Amino acid sequence: MNKSSWNSIILDGSIPQGEIERMMDNSSNACSEYMTKKDQPSLSLLI
Repeated sequence: MNKSSWNSIILDGSIPQGEIERMMDNSSNACSEYMTKKDQPSLSLLI
């Protein structure tokens, strides 16, 4: 796996919950672009 686009965050309360959720949404949207239409619904089950 190419880790050049990975982000690391420390969950110590310094980042607002909404910002973490926004980053997760952006990540799942980016991943779904590379998935087949058949497999895309499975990604929403993980969230």
